Amino acid sequence: MLNLEGRLMAVMEKGTTQKVLSSLMTASFKNKVTRKAFLRALEKAMWRLSFKGPQRPEKVHYERALMARALLNSIERTLNSGTLSDRCMNALWEIFLGKVFISGIPKRKNFAQTHGFRPPCFVTISPTNVCNLKCKGCYAGEIYTRHTLKFDVFDRAINEIKEHFGAHFLVISGGEPFMYRHDGQTLMDILEKHNDVYFMAYTNGTMITREVARRLGELGNFTPSISVEGFAAETDERRGHGVHRRILEAMGHLREFGVPFGISVTPTRYNADMLLSDEFVDYYFFKQGAFYGWYFQYMPIGRQPSIDFMVTPEQRLKMLKRIWSLVEEKKLFIADFWNSGTASDGCMAAARGGGYFYIMWDGTITPCVFIPFKDRSGGNLYSLYQEGKTLLDAIQTPLFREIRRWQDNYWINQPKDKCGNLLVPCIIRDNSVAFREIVSRTGAQPVDEGACSFLSFIEQDSLPRYNREYRRLVDPLWEKEYVGGNGQSAATAEKKSG
Repeated sequence: MLNLEGRLMAVMEKGTTQKVLSSLMTASFKNKVTRKAFLRALEKAMWRLSFKGPQRPEKVHYERALMARALLNSIERTLNSGTLSDRCMNALWEIFLGKVFISGIPKRKNFAQTHGFRPPCFVTISPTNVCNLKCKGCYAGEIYTRHTLKFDVFDRAINEIKEHFGAHFLVISGGEPFMYRHDGQTLMDILEKHNDVYFMAYTNGTMITREVARRLGELGNFTPSISVEGFAAETDERRGHGVHRRILEAMGHLREFGVPFGISVTPTRYNADMLLSDEFVDYYFFKQGAFYGWYFQYMPIGRQPSIDFMVTPEQRLKMLKRIWSLVEEKKLFIADFWNSGTASDGCMAAARGGGYFYIMWDGTITPCVFIPFKDRSGGNLYSLYQEGKTLLDAIQTPLFREIRRWQDNYWINQPKDKCGNLLVPCIIRDNSVAFREIVSRTGAQPVDEGACSFLSFIEQDSLPRYNREYRRLVDPLWEKEYVGGNGQSAATAEKKSG
């Protein structure tokens, strides 16, 4: 065990012993006992490496380690469930764990040595904005003209992501991903062609028929994150009558054909408490078999944005504490895009090292799914390719560089006692005044009317006031429990966590 743990740490730190480790991974996959031994060694290695990264307050390292442990626990629980198809098990082990977590690390180190900065770990692509539903508050809902990425452009972008960034994890959003069609080719053709990539897609679930689930089980390299708003009443109220019933049918099809799936929820001030209740968590994670959960607090962008729909500052603080209790005590992999800033090492936007960026259905490139602004030059995939450029050029535009500079100054290049508050990590939502200044300096352009409305929320002080109210709650928490908290070694923290 110690030898395997040491080899894993060597790969993740230095890129050494990779070929030997690859064969060990293959051998470990054969049964539950050897898989468990490998995962325990990987967990211990990741735990220790979480405390060896950039200088951050000790509790930040601890929470990063807790989230990594929760992810590995969820993977083990899913692999040992006996319900996954052979192809899904292989892809989860060899692509997601092997390529994304282990073999991708030395590639990213080589990128940093060549280009002088670390590459993003993944990219989110919305290949179409076409959807069969019209959900309230959808960030994709403001643009009504139908757009679909050309298949060859979609394919080329994925090849560049693998080649340049060493990334083998791709997130598909929308629109509804299963409505993607171009020249007779669909999302299934992308999954089949790029069988060395692990795909996750945000989907409303209504198009996952029995036949679709069967095909996904055969392909193996895909997991759907199905959107729910709560139980039947809450989901149908936002998404349409009968949608929750169709979601449960989809989950049944996925279980039948051995496809791992998760859930995606949008907490608002009207449903936030329910979405983290014991009843909700037990129902979706243990009765329905969700593998993971993403919590995306409502953002005032998209169709008819409203500050009043956001969770209140008090609700957000309650959610922060509740999610970390589920991660630590139940070892569930649940992440909140805004409340899990300590686990993600802050804002992940603008192709930050270890972060990501976003490509839209019409080729528009933005720093984040929730930043509906593009650079005034180089902000579109089609024009980029027409000029003979690549995605490497896209992440070097002024808008991207300015956001990364803000990240550097806020926490990345700061000593741990000067680290910015990672409980309020988001450049556009939590630090809205700073974001407005970046838009002004770079001349970044809004991509839709919802983005223009968002700027008005800043100019009218609605969002900055929300930021100040939440900071009054979490700045003291940050200073007391993180910056001023008692430091602890990796071994002490591991013992404490059980």
